[in-house]
Amino acid sequence: MREVEQSAELVQCTPDADWLLERIARVCYNSEDRMRCDCPDGRCLRCRKRRDGFLAGLRRRGHESVFEHASATFRLVTDRGITHELVRHRLASYTQSSTRYIKYDGGVPVVRPLFAAADGEAAWRAAMAAAESAYLAMLAAGSPPQEARDVLPTCAAATIFATANFREWRHILRLRLAMDAHPKFRSLARLILAGLSPRCPAYFAGLEEEI
Repeated sequence: MREVEQSAELVQCTPDADWLLERIARVCYNSEDRMRCDCPDGRCLRCRKRRDGFLAGLRRRGHESVFEHASATFRLVTDRGITHELVRHRLASYTQSSTRYIKYDGGVPVVRPLFAAADGEAAWRAAMAAAESAYLAMLAAGSPPQEARDVLPTCAAATIFATANFREWRHILRLRLAMDAHPKFRSLARLILAGLSPRCPAYFAGLEEEI
Protein backbone atom coordinates (compact mmCIF):
# COMPACT_ATOMS: atom_id res chain seq x y z
CA MET A 1 0.00 0.00 0.00
CA ARG A 2 1.32 3.42 -0.99
CA GLU A 3 -0.25 6.50 0.54
CA VAL A 4 -0.46 9.51 -1.79
CA GLU A 5 -1.57 13.05 -1.13
CA GLN A 6 -4.38 14.81 -2.94
CA SER A 7 -3.17 17.48 -5.35
CA ALA A 8 -4.51 19.92 -7.91
CA GLU A 9 -2.13 21.16 -10.61
CA LEU A 10 -3.38 23.90 -12.91
CA VAL A 11 -1.99 22.84 -16.29
CA GLN A 12 -3.87 25.22 -18.59
CA CYS A 13 -5.89 28.39 -18.17
CA THR A 14 -7.17 30.99 -20.61
CA PRO A 15 -4.37 33.58 -20.86
CA ASP A 16 -5.19 37.02 -19.45
CA ALA A 17 -8.57 35.62 -18.48
CA ASP A 18 -9.85 38.67 -16.62
CA TRP A 19 -8.79 41.02 -19.45
CA LEU A 20 -10.52 38.78 -22.02
CA LEU A 21 -13.69 38.52 -19.94
CA GLU A 22 -13.89 42.28 -19.59
CA ARG A 23 -13.47 42.76 -23.32
CA ILE A 24 -16.20 40.24 -24.08
CA ALA A 25 -18.60 41.63 -21.48
CA ARG A 26 -18.20 45.22 -22.63
CA VAL A 27 -19.68 44.40 -26.01
CA CYS A 28 -23.01 44.21 -24.18
CA TYR A 29 -22.71 47.90 -23.28
CA ASN A 30 -20.67 49.15 -26.26
CA SER A 31 -18.09 50.35 -23.75
CA GLU A 32 -14.84 48.78 -24.92
CA ASP A 33 -13.28 52.24 -24.95
CA ARG A 34 -13.30 52.12 -21.14
CA MET A 35 -10.91 49.19 -21.01
CA ARG A 36 -7.85 51.37 -20.46
CA CYS A 37 -6.87 54.71 -19.02
CA ASP A 38 -3.82 56.39 -20.55
CA CYS A 39 -1.70 53.22 -20.30
CA PRO A 40 -0.80 51.40 -23.54
CA ASP A 41 -2.53 48.06 -22.96
CA GLY A 42 -5.09 48.29 -20.17
CA ARG A 43 -3.00 46.23 -17.79
CA CYS A 44 -1.75 48.83 -15.34
CA LEU A 45 -2.72 48.71 -11.66
CA ARG A 46 -5.47 51.30 -12.15
CA CYS A 47 -6.97 49.30 -15.02
CA ARG A 48 -6.74 46.04 -13.07
CA LYS A 49 -8.64 47.55 -10.16
CA ARG A 50 -11.31 48.88 -12.49
CA ARG A 51 -11.50 45.50 -14.23
CA ASP A 52 -11.94 43.66 -10.94
CA GLY A 53 -14.78 45.98 -10.00
CA PHE A 54 -16.46 45.57 -13.38
CA LEU A 55 -16.26 41.77 -13.31
CA ALA A 56 -17.38 41.62 -9.68
CA GLY A 57 -20.41 43.67 -10.66
CA LEU A 58 -21.28 41.16 -13.38
CA ARG A 59 -21.05 38.33 -10.84
CA ARG A 60 -23.26 40.11 -8.31
CA ARG A 61 -25.89 40.82 -10.97
CA GLY A 62 -25.90 37.19 -12.09
CA HIS A 63 -24.50 37.99 -15.54
CA GLU A 64 -22.43 34.80 -15.38
CA SER A 65 -22.67 33.60 -18.98
CA VAL A 66 -19.73 35.92 -19.70
CA PHE A 67 -17.50 33.74 -17.52
CA GLU A 68 -18.09 30.74 -19.77
CA HIS A 69 -15.60 32.25 -22.25
CA ALA A 70 -12.62 31.35 -20.02
CA SER A 71 -11.63 27.83 -19.03
CA ALA A 72 -9.10 25.92 -16.96
CA THR A 73 -7.69 22.38 -16.93
CA PHE A 74 -6.49 20.71 -13.74
CA ARG A 75 -4.53 17.53 -13.16
CA LEU A 76 -6.10 16.17 -10.00
CA VAL A 77 -4.90 13.34 -7.80
CA THR A 78 -7.57 12.04 -5.44
CA ASP A 79 -9.35 8.79 -4.67
CA ARG A 80 -11.83 7.00 -6.89
CA GLY A 81 -14.73 7.78 -4.59
CA ILE A 82 -14.12 11.49 -5.12
CA THR A 83 -13.71 11.11 -8.90
CA HIS A 84 -17.12 9.39 -8.96
CA GLU A 85 -18.57 12.55 -7.40
CA LEU A 86 -16.59 14.90 -9.63
CA VAL A 87 -17.75 13.40 -12.93
CA ARG A 88 -21.37 14.00 -11.97
CA HIS A 89 -20.71 17.61 -12.95
CA ARG A 90 -21.53 17.10 -16.60
CA LEU A 91 -20.59 20.51 -18.04
CA ALA A 92 -16.93 19.54 -17.96
CA SER A 93 -14.56 17.13 -19.71
CA TYR A 94 -12.66 14.37 -17.92
CA THR A 95 -9.90 11.86 -18.65
CA GLN A 96 -9.01 9.46 -15.85
CA SER A 97 -6.41 6.78 -15.16
CA SER A 98 -7.95 3.37 -15.90
CA THR A 99 -7.80 0.40 -13.53
CA ARG A 100 -8.55 -1.80 -16.54
CA TYR A 101 -5.08 -1.23 -17.91
CA ILE A 102 -2.91 -0.05 -14.99
CA LYS A 103 -1.31 -2.87 -13.01
CA TYR A 104 -0.51 -1.92 -9.43
CA ASP A 105 2.00 -4.71 -8.89
CA GLY A 106 4.28 -2.31 -7.02
CA GLY A 107 1.65 -1.63 -4.38
CA VAL A 108 -1.85 -0.17 -4.49
CA PRO A 109 -1.82 3.66 -4.19
CA VAL A 110 -4.44 5.00 -1.78
CA VAL A 111 -5.54 8.37 -0.41
CA ARG A 112 -5.77 8.29 3.35
CA PRO A 113 -9.14 9.20 4.94
CA LEU A 114 -9.38 12.15 7.30
CA PHE A 115 -10.58 9.82 10.09
CA ALA A 116 -13.50 11.34 11.94
CA ALA A 117 -13.33 8.44 14.43
CA ALA A 118 -10.21 8.29 16.58
CA ASP A 119 -9.81 4.52 16.26
CA GLY A 120 -10.77 4.32 12.58
CA GLU A 121 -7.23 4.25 11.23
CA ALA A 122 -6.38 0.77 12.53
CA ALA A 123 -9.47 -0.73 10.89
CA TRP A 124 -8.73 1.11 7.65
CA ARG A 125 -5.13 -0.08 7.50
CA ALA A 126 -6.21 -3.68 8.09
CA ALA A 127 -8.77 -3.41 5.29
CA MET A 128 -6.20 -1.86 2.92
CA ALA A 129 -3.68 -4.62 3.64
CA ALA A 130 -6.31 -7.28 2.94
CA ALA A 131 -7.44 -5.58 -0.30
CA GLU A 132 -3.88 -5.19 -1.57
CA SER A 133 -3.06 -8.79 -0.70
CA ALA A 134 -6.12 -10.04 -2.58
CA TYR A 135 -5.33 -7.82 -5.59
CA LEU A 136 -1.72 -8.98 -5.83
CA ALA A 137 -2.79 -12.61 -5.39
CA MET A 138 -5.23 -12.30 -8.29
CA LEU A 139 -2.51 -10.80 -10.50
CA ALA A 140 -0.13 -13.60 -9.52
CA ALA A 141 -2.80 -16.15 -10.39
CA GLY A 142 -3.06 -14.70 -13.90
CA SER A 143 -6.04 -12.38 -13.55
CA PRO A 144 -5.81 -9.30 -15.80
CA PRO A 145 -5.92 -5.89 -14.07
CA GLN A 146 -9.52 -5.32 -15.20
CA GLU A 147 -10.51 -8.40 -13.21
CA ALA A 148 -8.27 -7.90 -10.20
CA ARG A 149 -9.54 -4.36 -9.77
CA ASP A 150 -12.80 -5.72 -8.34
CA VAL A 151 -11.12 -5.95 -4.94
CA LEU A 152 -9.63 -2.44 -4.98
CA PRO A 153 -10.94 -0.05 -2.31
CA THR A 154 -12.87 3.14 -2.97
CA CYS A 155 -9.91 5.14 -1.69
CA ALA A 156 -7.59 3.77 -4.40
CA ALA A 157 -5.80 6.79 -5.85
CA ALA A 158 -6.62 8.08 -9.32
CA THR A 159 -5.29 10.80 -11.59
CA ILE A 160 -7.94 12.71 -13.51
CA PHE A 161 -7.71 15.67 -15.87
CA ALA A 162 -10.70 17.98 -15.63
CA THR A 163 -11.48 20.87 -17.98
CA ALA A 164 -14.34 23.29 -17.42
CA ASN A 165 -15.21 26.91 -18.05
CA PHE A 166 -15.00 29.36 -15.16
CA ARG A 167 -18.74 29.38 -14.57
CA GLU A 168 -18.82 25.61 -14.16
CA TRP A 169 -15.75 25.63 -11.92
CA ARG A 170 -17.45 28.17 -9.67
CA HIS A 171 -20.58 26.00 -9.59
CA ILE A 172 -18.52 22.91 -8.68
CA LEU A 173 -16.64 24.79 -5.98
CA ARG A 174 -19.78 26.26 -4.42
CA LEU A 175 -21.18 22.76 -3.99
CA ARG A 176 -17.98 21.02 -2.93
CA LEU A 177 -16.79 23.67 -0.47
CA ALA A 178 -20.06 23.52 1.44
CA MET A 179 -19.98 22.21 5.00
CA ASP A 180 -22.02 19.11 4.07
CA ALA A 181 -19.68 18.15 1.20
CA HIS A 182 -17.37 15.15 1.56
CA PRO A 183 -14.34 16.23 3.65
CA LYS A 184 -11.88 14.94 1.05
CA PHE A 185 -13.68 16.81 -1.71
CA ARG A 186 -13.71 19.99 0.38
CA SER A 187 -9.94 19.65 0.78
CA LEU A 188 -9.46 19.10 -2.96
CA ALA A 189 -11.82 21.98 -3.80
CA ARG A 190 -9.67 24.34 -1.73
CA LEU A 191 -6.64 23.35 -3.82
CA ILE A 192 -8.57 24.01 -7.04
CA LEU A 193 -9.78 27.36 -5.73
CA ALA A 194 -6.20 28.34 -4.85
CA GLY A 195 -5.25 27.73 -8.48
CA LEU A 196 -8.16 29.71 -9.93
CA SER A 197 -8.30 32.71 -7.60
CA PRO A 198 -5.18 34.47 -8.97
CA ARG A 199 -6.43 34.03 -12.55
CA CYS A 200 -9.70 35.89 -11.99
CA PRO A 201 -9.89 37.28 -8.45
CA ALA A 202 -13.17 39.10 -9.05
CA TYR A 203 -14.89 35.80 -9.76
CA PHE A 204 -13.11 33.32 -7.46
CA ALA A 205 -11.37 35.11 -4.59
CA GLY A 206 -13.35 34.95 -1.36
CA LEU A 207 -15.69 32.28 -2.69
CA GLU A 208 -15.34 30.02 0.36
CA GLU A 209 -16.34 32.87 2.68
CA GLU A 210 -19.56 33.37 0.67
CA ILE A 211 -20.76 29.81 1.23
